[in-house]
Amino acid sequence: MSHVIHCTNLVQKLPPILNSGHLLPHMDGHVENSVVWFSAHPFWEPTATKPCRTDSALVNLKFWEYRDLFGCIRFALPADDSRLLTWREVCQQAGLCRVDRRKLEAAARKRGGDPKQWFAVPAAIPLADMSLEILSINEWRAIS
Repeated sequence: MSHVIHCTNLVQKLPPILNSGHLLPHMDGHVENSVVWFSAHPFWEPTATKPCRTDSALVNLKFWEYRDLFGCIRFALPADDSRLLTWREVCQQAGLCRVDRRKLEAAARKRGGDPKQWFAVPAAIPLADMSLEILSINEWRAIS
């Protein structure tokens, strides 16, 4: 069975996720609805590699820099989960106009992202519905 993945960092994000028992939806500043984002990318969603704030600037990190600083984890949800919405469906529900959607897509493509691989769930997702993996060097390992 194929899966979609929610990618995030180990150091900052895993403890609150485990404490809540859910992946919680959040607003990302572009889409007004709170959602949990997923990707069909087979390894790591490129747009999940977030910039890092230094004393003077926001620095875009390479994947390996992000991995080494924060650690990488991913939650896998079956790709046929009925709660999943496509990128376009999320944009339509949020009322995001075509021009703004295309700007976001172009910016994501520059970072290696592919909007055709993006999905979202507009609700909290219990951890029991997903599997968790941690990246050890360059190999994903299941965590129970």
